[in-house]
Amino acid sequence: MKKIMLISKDVAFFGKFERRFNPEHYALKWVEHIEASYLPLEAENFNTVIVDIANQDENEQYLKFLQKHYPKIIRINIENHQYGMAFKGNAHAQMSWRKNQDISELVLMVLKLIEIDERINNAELLNLVSNLRHLPTLPKIYNVLTGLIENNASVDAISTRLEEDPAIATNVLKLANSAFYNAKTGSVRQAIMYIGLNNVKNIILTNAVFDNNGLDPEFKEVHWRHVNYANKILNALYIEVLGKKLNNNISAAGLLHDVGNIVLMCNFPQLLRDILKQSSDHEIYLVEKDQIGFSHEELGGHLLDLWGLPIPVIEAALYHHDPMNENIVNCELIMSMHIADYYAWKIVGVDDADLSLNALVFSEMGIPKSVFDAFYEQFKQRDVG
Repeated sequence: MKKIMLISKDVAFFGKFERRFNPEHYALKWVEHIEASYLPLEAENFNTVIVDIANQDENEQYLKFLQKHYPKIIRINIENHQYGMAFKGNAHAQMSWRKNQDISELVLMVLKLIEIDERINNAELLNLVSNLRHLPTLPKIYNVLTGLIENNASVDAISTRLEEDPAIATNVLKLANSAFYNAKTGSVRQAIMYIGLNNVKNIILTNAVFDNNGLDPEFKEVHWRHVNYANKILNALYIEVLGKKLNNNISAAGLLHDVGNIVLMCNFPQLLRDILKQSSDHEIYLVEKDQIGFSHEELGGHLLDLWGLPIPVIEAALYHHDPMNENIVNCELIMSMHIADYYAWKIVGVDDADLSLNALVFSEMGIPKSVFDAFYEQFKQRDVG
């Protein structure tokens, strides 16, 4: 039985919402104020909390409270146009919705998020992952950086702390001086200003995944190049093809989308090599699931969720080989990630990269493959050394 709590002053809204869920599978609770939510949170095991609060400061503080004390609860923030933009930083999902709209879209989002949570946190997966010998953990510097950000520390204070870790500082400078940012700086402080703190945090996570002495050097080099190119392609694709810009908090999704693959190679090197030989990239996650018990996509999604990454970044890891999955919330991002993953493998010289591509993404996005191919050729000339 899944338990969902809705915090809203609008009892009619709750009534519409509740009627859309099967009472045999879902138990819904309505409270009018934040103060009334604390006791139920302590007494019951809620899967999801939906926050419909007009006061932005109150909204922000409550979402932070949930994230800190109940990190496993799915947090959905409803943005009411009447009150303008609401706080977005601590929710798994943000929903712009008017009270006179059909509630179907909101219900569908809730169901999708619950399905994602079940897939990456089911008991069988948790048991299998707990037995892995080589499992990356959050570096201390990540928590230090998060604390500095939450306490509104200055960029000077943050850069000073990062400079104490030469490996992190070097990679921050590498990203800032890449063709994408073109910062041309030797200053960690200036580099942070260019790439943003969310990218710094994701660099730390990426280092934690790749910094494993047991990882085959050749595999490590190929996959490091792959995720770096995938991330660059993803961001450039958004700007040059879609005419948009990825939000900073998800702009490193490409760096993190293949974390599960790296961890599998650390734990099952020979088995993973055999799987790679006997299957195409398009079906590899199915073979992994059959022979290991879970796929690198599920493992990646689980780890990123464990580390508190945003849902879009988790989906990029979980669905980058399955971009047409009906449970995807951020469809455009995942289809773009799938395309970026494909082109990045072509750059690093994987001969059967074409086998990994689901051509349905082009028709779904309404953009011919020829447009993406032209973008890819320009990207190679400009950004591939």
